[in-house]
Order: sequence, then C-alpha cells, then structure tokens
Amino acid sequence: MKIISDLFFYYWGFLLYPFLAFFSTILLTRLCIIWLPKLGYVDNPGGRHIHKKQVPRGGGVAIIMAFFLTLAYYVLINPGQTSSELFWRLLIPSALLGIIGMIDDRRELSAKFKLVMQILVATLVWSSNNNYYTIFGWQIPPLLSLAMVIVWIVVLLNAFNLIDGLDGLAAGLAIVTAGCMAIWFFLIKGHSLQVICMLILVGACLGFLRYNFHPAKIFLGDTGSTFLGLMFAISGLSTIDQAVTATSLLLPLLAIGVPLFDVILAIWRRSVRKLLDPKSGGIMVGDQDHLHHRLLRKTKKQTTTAYLIYLLGCGFAIATLILLYFRNSTLTIGYVILLMGVLIAIRQLAGVELHASAKLILHGVVKPRRGLLINLTQPFIDFFLIAVAYTVACLIVCNSFGDPHSFITVFASVSLLLCFAGTYRIYWLRAGLSDYWRLRVLLFFGTIFADSLLYILEYKRMEDLYGITPFCFLIWSIIFTALTMFLIGSERLLIFYAEWFYFRKLDLKHQNSGQHRVLLYGGGLKCRIFIDTLYCAQRFGDSDQVVGIVDDDPVLTGLRVYGFPILGNSSQLEKIYKSHPFDKLLIANRNNDDKKMQALKKFCEKHEIVMSNLIFEEEEFYDPKKISQY
Repeated sequence: MKIISDLFFYYWGFLLYPFLAFFSTILLTRLCIIWLPKLGYVDNPGGRHIHKKQVPRGGGVAIIMAFFLTLAYYVLINPGQTSSELFWRLLIPSALLGIIGMIDDRRELSAKFKLVMQILVATLVWSSNNNYYTIFGWQIPPLLSLAMVIVWIVVLLNAFNLIDGLDGLAAGLAIVTAGCMAIWFFLIKGHSLQVICMLILVGACLGFLRYNFHPAKIFLGDTGSTFLGLMFAISGLSTIDQAVTATSLLLPLLAIGVPLFDVILAIWRRSVRKLLDPKSGGIMVGDQDHLHHRLLRKTKKQTTTAYLIYLLGCGFAIATLILLYFRNSTLTIGYVILLMGVLIAIRQLAGVELHASAKLILHGVVKPRRGLLINLTQPFIDFFLIAVAYTVACLIVCNSFGDPHSFITVFASVSLLLCFAGTYRIYWLRAGLSDYWRLRVLLFFGTIFADSLLYILEYKRMEDLYGITPFCFLIWSIIFTALTMFLIGSERLLIFYAEWFYFRKLDLKHQNSGQHRVLLYGGGLKCRIFIDTLYCAQRFGDSDQVVGIVDDDPVLTGLRVYGFPILGNSSQLEKIYKSHPFDKLLIANRNNDDKKMQALKKFCEKHEIVMSNLIFEEEEFYDPKKISQY
C-alpha cells in the first residue's frame, strides 16, 4: 500500500504543476488582453502581417510569469540545491530576454541590437553551466563550447520567433515540442526536474493557446516566442552536459524540428536570393515564404494551416522517440527513417528554395563574377592562413603541430574577430589604403587578444605537453602574430596586384581589334584614369586598342607605366608612327602649351589621324540655392 501511495504522490506532481501553470496562464492572459493595449502593446495589421485588425501583443509575459510562479512553487515544495540551481539558471537569462522582448514589442528594436542581446543571454546561460562538454570522448575547450552554446541558443530563439506568424502556431508547436521532450527526459531517467519544467511549459502554453488560437485575441510577441526558444535551448543543453554523441545531438534538433526546419529554409532561401539579386536584401530581411505562409496560400484557412503544422511537428516528435527507442540497439534503422523523413520534407516543403537554387546554378554559376568568387572564398583563405601561422609557430617553438585545444582557442578568437569586425564586407578588389591599415591594426590586436586568451586558458596544458616556458610562449606569440599579419596582409596585396596589373594586363594585352589603335600623350593621372575606363569598356567588348604612351618627361623615357611602354616624346612621333602605327592620338596631359598642341595637330592632319582630348568635368544638374534666387 505504501508503494502505491508513493507512486501516486510521485506521478501526481506530473499532473499538478501543469494544471497550476494552465490556470495561472489563463488568468494572467486575460489581464494582459485588458492592460497591454492601454500600455501601447498593439500589433497593427498591414505589411507582412496577415491579421485584419489590431491585436494586443507581448502576451508572452503571461507564459513567463505563470511558468516561473509554478516552478517557484515546485522549488518551495521540493527544496534542494539542484532544483534551486535550475530555477535561477532559467530565471536570470529569461528575465533579461523578457525585458528586451517587452521593449521590442513596444518600440521595435533593431535586428543588430537584438542579436547582440541574444548573444549576451547565451553567454549568461553558458557561464551558469559547468561548461564541460565532450564530443566522442574529446573534451571541448571552453572557448569552443561558448561559441557552440551561442550558436545553439541564437538559432533556437530566432527559429521560434520566425515561426510565430500565424494564430496559435508557436504556442501549439511549443506544446508538441515540450511534450516530446518531457517523454524523452522521462525515458532516459535521471532528469525529473527537466520533466517537470517541460510539463509546466505545456500547461502554460495550453492556457495561452485558449486566447491565441484563431481568431487570436492576443499575440505572443517577441517576448513569448524568444522565451519558448530559450527554454528549449537550455533543455536541449541539459542533455549534453556530460557527453555529446550523434544521438544526443540529434534528439533536441528533432524535437524542435518544425521551427528549426523553417529557419534553415529561410537562411537557404534568402542567401540564394541575395546571390541572384544583390538588391533583394539579406538574411535579416523578412519575407512571406515561411512554411505557414506557403500552407496558408494553399489552404486559405489559418486553422487548417495550424493543424497541418501541428501534425508536422508531431511527425518530428515521433521521429525523435523512434530514434530514442533504437539508440541502444539498431540505431541505423532510426537514422534511415530520419534521412527518409528529411528528404521527403525537403521535396514537399522546400519547393521555393529548390527553384531558387536551380536558377542560381543555371544563371549564376555558369559565368560567375570574379569579384563574387573572391568575396566568397576570402574567409576560407584567411582561416587557412591563420591555421598555417599557428602550425608554423608551434613547429618552430614546440617542435610539434600543436594540440586541438590551443588551436581552437587561437583560431576561434582571430577568425570570429575578423568576421564580426566587418572585414568581409569590404570589396577587396577595390579596397583603399585605409582598409589595409585597418586590417593590419585589427590583426595585430586580434592576435594579441588570442595569445592572451591562450595563455589564460591553455598555458598549463601546453606546459605539461611541451615543457614550454613563459619566455618560449612569448616567442611563440610573436611568431604567430607576425606570421598572421604577414600572410593575410600579403594575400590582400596579391589580390590588389592581380586586379590592378595582372588581370588588366591580360585583358588589355589580348584586346580585340577595336575601333582605333590609340597612342596616349601623357603618362600621368589622366592616363591612368583612361586605362581604367578602357579596362572596363574591354569587358563589354567595346574599346580602343592602346599601342603605347608618349611623354615629354625625360625621366620616363624607356620605362613602362600602367602596363604600357613609353615609346618616346612628342618630338619623335614620326619615328613612333612608323614602328607602331596608330590612327588616333589621345591627349591625356594636364599641362599642354599651344606650340606643342599645334605641332601635334599638324602631325595628325598630315597622316589623317584622329586627335582627341581627354576631359573630365562635373556637370551640375540641380542646385536649390540657385533656384531659390529666381
């Protein structure tokens, strides 16, 4: 009898706390419907929104409050260090994210600011954990684990934010996902706290869905959608605190399958469109091609669309449980089922992305632009050169290729700095001197930061492995810094040289017979501008052919400028004409006296040669000050 009683009270908690969260959310949501519009939390129709009238938003605050009130009650009833730690581990980042969400629902914050705050929230989650992760028996260095946690949390936050575009969709999918994860935690044993958390979340979302299903009386807003993503992100991390395997990584990904699948499609779709049309916007620019938008265009009903996506979410949940069931036996069967499901989902749901990709392959890759290819490969070249600098420094100082921990610490520091500092937003084929100087400064301080971080995190390990002393570490740092700056800087200068000299020389050297064979008079700045213009015209198949340059400066005699020879001065035109026939003389000299111009004109009249003057001038189209005077 005692056993039955204990089992009753044990399983009663699995029902009690979701019910408490359910009724708490209903009460708080009703209050939100009344008070949020008075505070300015209103979602207006129009734009990408599909609702037809004003609806209160920011209702996710009801879910947050109900969730933590119920969880606090659980912690009071079941006191213990573990439950208390979990409560604060969830509360602190959720409070920060909730504040940002409420401000965003009221003021519409910029996407960049929200991304920075999401990274801060992810860092808080990482710092509150034990930071111990292993992949297939290899312990992940702290810096890499931080990067993994940031990516994981930011992706899931935005996945639930993007899927929240239909009445009841995000809340309903959260119920499916939380229910699946609750079953998962229950089956793998030892995660009763996580089971309670997921069930509380199920109850809270059910209570909110009462008013959020079509026709919705209140919206989650960013406050609620990002909170749901955060809960699933932290819960997914709790299963890989000790060891990461292929299965333990796939399970949370599958449980959050629909939002994650939608965000992957969004990145795929927007990236391809950006490559096809640079004016189409970037990854951060919204569109109306999410899963719910596509299904809504077919079904014409929000309720039907929501039910279909719920069904898709249940499919992902079933795949999760199947994979969990086969994890200790015939795991291959689970992976085969998963692969088939993913292929079917892509075939049925990724029509827009497949069409855009086929168009890119057909029209964009057949004749790729050199600048585009260089910009796409630039980061990978830099990453390779950083790895080369690290390896060479280790071979010189440690007589070894290094170890994964120190490599990841250094590599991640420098490469992430290059990415976030906007280095790859510079079109390096047309970079200025300030861009090269900024790159050098960035590399110098970036490598110094990486060396300092390596010393703090990994010096003891390197001392044990290689017997390295502080002085040797200093030498290693100097070599790594110098090599990184030299290799990446040299690669950028090589691109500059290739664009200004090699590519242009090849194009201009193999010119087709153009309209005229031109002799340039003057090898100064105007000559350089004309050659640049000629190079651009050559790419379109309409340009003159340069035979050489004449210049009266004796210093330039016999030299080459801008890839062309100085054939002589203006007094040697007859001799030059016999050895290098031309039918057009282009004056590209800024200081021309009348006597020389008359001599050149007589020469051109004698040989029936076209004579032109290269002029660059500014033409004024509109001046409001001049108009206001009349």
